Amino acid sequence: MNHKKNKKRMRKIIFLDIDGVIAIADDSGGLWGLSDKKQELLSDILAATDAEIVLTSCWRKSDLEETREYMTKKGFLFSKRIIGITIRAYHYIEKGVHLSIPRGVEIKQWIDTNIHSNNGKDWKRKEIGKEWNYIILDDDTDMLLEHKDHFIQCNSMEGLTEEQVAIAVTILNTVKE
Repeated sequence: MNHKKNKKRMRKIIFLDIDGVIAIADDSGGLWGLSDKKQELLSDILAATDAEIVLTSCWRKSDLEETREYMTKKGFLFSKRIIGITIRAYHYIEKGVHLSIPRGVEIKQWIDTNIHSNNGKDWKRKEIGKEWNYIILDDDTDMLLEHKDHFIQCNSMEGLTEEQVAIAVTILNTVKE
């Protein structure tokens, strides 16, 4: 009789910005575009963690399918790993003027809407580090305090680095007992 425990796979999510992370200015100081080297570094994270991607970037479109198609056309190698996009949380005050909402709020909304379990009786949040884990890769700092242990800030001119890849893998693969 086999008594092995059925070990559940922990879900791992990368909240990914594009500009300043994997799209950087070319060496001539010209246009921003997807960097092969930065995509290779993202590939290292994906290979080591089996993570999924939620796009937080201004590169996201109105829905998931349109976003995947757009990213594929732009040369993004991991469009099939995109499982979601964050909302665009801003409110127009009048035509041409909008109030910006921090990206951290958009990420929190995605987590609150998508990371939960329903056991048929009541709704409960899944435990970070036990049932799921996440990182945020972004060059901006408009995250929430609750994201501090999961936020990896990239230098917008340098993009994702090998050191940050190591940090990302460690965070995503950390499991609470």
